[in-house]
Amino acid sequence: MKATFIRQKVLANLPSGSGMEVIDHQLFVIGDDSPLLYQLQADTWEQRATYPLFQTNYFATGRIPKPLKPDLECLASLNFKNNTYLLAFGSGSTAIRHTCYQIQLSSAPEKSPVIQAISLPSLYEALQTDVAVTAGGILNLEAAAASPEHLYLLQRSVSNGPDALLIFALPAFMAYLQQPTGPVPAYTVIRFQLPTIDGFKAGFSGASYFDDKIFITASVENTDNAYLDGEVLGSFIGYIPVLQASHPKVHTTRLQDRSGQFYPGKVESISIIRKSGNHQYRAFAITDNDNGQSELLELELTLP
Repeated sequence: MKATFIRQKVLANLPSGSGMEVIDHQLFVIGDDSPLLYQLQADTWEQRATYPLFQTNYFATGRIPKPLKPDLECLASLNFKNNTYLLAFGSGSTAIRHTCYQIQLSSAPEKSPVIQAISLPSLYEALQTDVAVTAGGILNLEAAAASPEHLYLLQRSVSNGPDALLIFALPAFMAYLQQPTGPVPAYTVIRFQLPTIDGFKAGFSGASYFDDKIFITASVENTDNAYLDGEVLGSFIGYIPVLQASHPKVHTTRLQDRSGQFYPGKVESISIIRKSGNHQYRAFAITDNDNGQSELLELELTLP
């Protein structure tokens, strides 16, 4: 596999990009310390609108302080019962990060989305206590994706333990969002050991479902803490052929530029734009540089 970035742009007014989806030529982005959903034009990357997901008095500096942020790390787009939704999940690493924002997009461009905040303490508690998910560590959900049948949540391990892919039946999960005090929907866990850079293990950071695959991003930081950031060592792009086997493998490669130099940043999310050849894809990716800005990348992916 090969992953090359061919275009990049710094988004100075979009902090800490953490989740991204492309829908109908529009690019939707969330940041882990921002209360806003950002809408950009997919071809020009120009910002079109912002929508408040929640109200806060702590965004005056342009970033919500770490102890107070809901840490929205996961964004998935899906079609369900003839409606288009985005689901934005908190990481779950602290109690204030146990919320899902259900965002129903309008078919009329001039109408704002309908946003519902849903507290999910029972889901996050169930996942935190499931050793198959956390490997005995801290719950740290970092990515989400959806197919017509399933919702996928991806757990990032902050130790040397495996990362995990959680698979929910989509109808059951959407029903649970309507009655979050009811039973947690059933799920399947598949664990993966990701590659390393300089002895530090990569961890899931983004996901996108396309062409019967979950395309993933995985970044490497010099940290063993789900709460604190560390020195960024680089990022991988990969895919999981989820329909091929009950225990599929993850295929990864270091992200590089056209000259073959490795990209040094922290890639947080990916969204496939189109399939451009038999084994080739175009994608967008968002990065978080931990200093209040984000970077948008266009990628060429070649699968074996």
